[in-house]
Amino acid sequence: MSDFNERAKNWDVESKIERGNAIAKSIKTNIKLNKNMNVLDFGCGTGLLIFPLIEKVGAIHGIDLSPNMLDILKEKGKNYKNLTTELTGIFEITSTFDLIMSSMVMHHIENITKLAKKLYDSLNPHGMIAIADLMKEDGSFHNSLDGVYALGFSNEFLEKIFKEAGFKEIKVVKNIFIMEKNDKKYPLFLLVGKK
Repeated sequence: MSDFNERAKNWDVESKIERGNAIAKSIKTNIKLNKNMNVLDFGCGTGLLIFPLIEKVGAIHGIDLSPNMLDILKEKGKNYKNLTTELTGIFEITSTFDLIMSSMVMHHIENITKLAKKLYDSLNPHGMIAIADLMKEDGSFHNSLDGVYALGFSNEFLEKIFKEAGFKEIKVVKNIFIMEKNDKKYPLFLLVGKK
């Protein structure tokens, strides 16, 4: 995680802000948000997914393993009373939520089966997930594969793993954002599921 700690101060570049806004737009399109919702953003970074949604929900709890990312998030969110943060990982969470979301985090998690079960168990009844990440790619997205456990994900894999964890109404929305890097295009998906 030290790599993300070092990258925190330069994280909020235009391309990442655009990506966060596009993912938030897809979440708003695919999930009915309301002011009673208690939301978890795991691997929240500097809050690029949080801020486009924070006024649409009741509360957002952002967790990350990088203290520097959280310091920036806290500074950016100091005027929001409905934002809390915690230096922890998804597997350490003991509370439950109405919506659990993340952006570009899942490929950094080694055991997706364990993650799917943890997400299911961390939702309130009828709670939802909204997970954005890379569609299957050839391994060229990351400069180093250190800490990268998946080269994107296929629809079939996601539907199988999350269905086995107990999720219903699973939907994979393709091409919610196209990232461009080294003259290549990397499409993102949004995985939506309901407890």
